[in-house]
Amino acid sequence: MGNGLIKCDVTLETYFTYGNSASVITRPVLQRREGQPIAMRGEIGIRDDGNFRPLVAHNTTHIDMPLHFIDQTADLGTVLNNPAYRINLPMLARVLDLSTWPDPQCFYEQNGVRYCERVSIEMLPPVEELRQYHALVLLTGFGAVMRPGSDHFHPDAAGFYHLPYITVEVAQRVADAGLALIAIDCMTVERQTQGRPLRMTGDVHPVLLGHEPPVFILEGVAGDRIVPQAGFVPTEGVLEVIPRRTNAAGAEAAHARVFLSFYRGPENRQRLEQLLELVTPDYLYG
Repeated sequence: MGNGLIKCDVTLETYFTYGNSASVITRPVLQRREGQPIAMRGEIGIRDDGNFRPLVAHNTTHIDMPLHFIDQTADLGTVLNNPAYRINLPMLARVLDLSTWPDPQCFYEQNGVRYCERVSIEMLPPVEELRQYHALVLLTGFGAVMRPGSDHFHPDAAGFYHLPYITVEVAQRVADAGLALIAIDCMTVERQTQGRPLRMTGDVHPVLLGHEPPVFILEGVAGDRIVPQAGFVPTEGVLEVIPRRTNAAGAEAAHARVFLSFYRGPENRQRLEQLLELVTPDYLYG
């Protein structure tokens, strides 16, 4: 591989659910038959008892809008294509590979995959360093658990799924640093507090989404796709988040296509900054 731009697709290729979220299946909805050559398939949400359940935008790689947690705030329609929100432009991102963090107490093993369950403040760079970036990408190693889907993902005997989560202190540092977005290779940033019935905290989303300007939350990043595509995990990259455009008015989240781009070698940061200089709001929006 040469020294050109490496562009990794870090979008999850499947649906991943846990707890009382809708289990998503893809099935034929219009069968091909004689006199009707067309065939179509679609996704539906299924409850544990087999009944239909409404689908939401939180079952695969997606981005949370402020409206997800806070009433009377920006929805997807307000945010899309608005240069005032930095997430509509390529973002310089700090990438933290936490799968190699030395403290074993922060880790859990699921389906043969060892990953960082608790993302704590000591794992983050100082505020002054984070202020150099637009986004922070947290790679815990959980992407390898999500990849096969959720059919074989189950809680422990007490009902805990051991999903990766970030602490309130982490969220506050990210907000204090003025970042536009935080990304994680998990379907949530919140901590599970109870097994049966399942309960999660609601502490982290308000800190991030309620900040002014908001810190958007990108969940379900397929971090385990980087090494197979590039051969290594960079410490910096350009992050592009492309949300789906349909039904944007009132939407509190959106499935998204996500790319992380970077260069090989010590000049990665310099070349990324040169790349970002070319992509201005005027270039994208006229």
